[in-house]
Amino acid sequence: MKFVLLSPQKTLFEGEVDSVTVPGEMGSFTIWPKHAALISTLKEGNLICRNDGKELRRFHVDGGFVEVRNDQVSVCVERVLSDKFEEE
Repeated sequence: MKFVLLSPQKTLFEGEVDSVTVPGEMGSFTIWPKHAALISTLKEGNLICRNDGKELRRFHVDGGFVEVRNDQVSVCVERVLSDKFEEE
């Protein structure tokens, strides 16, 4: 599925992923392909992108919101506090 991470200034990351775990206000949850449409607020925490079950990229975000629609996950954040890329 397509994943896009946006800030007010620019697109921070865009790519195909198998799953995305986000820090929801009521607790972290994972979004998989063909997930039901939703909009949720996010709190500060780790946002993790995975491919083939392996962590691809980790972002520590300061909150924001996520929208899932038509097999696309869009996350808007004010800023990313740290960004970790896993070499394979």
